[in-house]
Amino acid sequence: MISIESIEVISLLSVWMLEPRIPELLLELKEKGYMIARVKPKSLGGYSLTFIEPNVIAIKDETQILYDPGRRTLTIEGSDTGKIFQTLDEVEETLKNTGSDPRKGVLFYELRVKAKASGDKFVLSNTVKTSDLLGLDLAGVPISFVSADDDPNSTRWLHIQVRPIWTSWSDKKVRYEIILLYRDEKEKLINVLANTDSLLKEILKRISISLKT
Repeated sequence: MISIESIEVISLLSVWMLEPRIPELLLELKEKGYMIARVKPKSLGGYSLTFIEPNVIAIKDETQILYDPGRRTLTIEGSDTGKIFQTLDEVEETLKNTGSDPRKGVLFYELRVKAKASGDKFVLSNTVKTSDLLGLDLAGVPISFVSADDDPNSTRWLHIQVRPIWTSWSDKKVRYEIILLYRDEKEKLINVLANTDSLLKEILKRISISLKT
């Protein structure tokens, strides 16, 4: 069995149909105590951003807000679920009040979670018999699980990767990196975000039933 040890990074991303009102958003966030990117108006309209770090437009405590102008993606990233919820509320309420209503402007939301885990060896129940060819047999190490009936190009998609940290493979307790990518309606993502730890534990438990550990 594999168990979750820690949630390292949580990212909640929104993809916008049109560019959201970033200058107004940053001014409001500054009033709320965020360190913000520098915004410089252009003489012929528009603006330029001087990012704090690559794509980072605002930081408060350990929570960052990132913006990719080319893809029109706005991302809230951190490790504390409560602070991510607070930042999401502040960002979306500000954008709504400045004419960029998320209910009308967001094409889809995507939740990304990176976690550390440990446990027994995560392998398929049957080995591939190749000892007559190589002098050894092969174990299948599954690293990806996807939603069975969805399309990765759609606005509804789930992808979980279970990556062994190979330096620990010979140990009794193997270390793993878990990557979750979930694209769906905002309300469903919020529910997963609120219960990330318990949901990942249960998903891994059910996957383990069909594998040899």
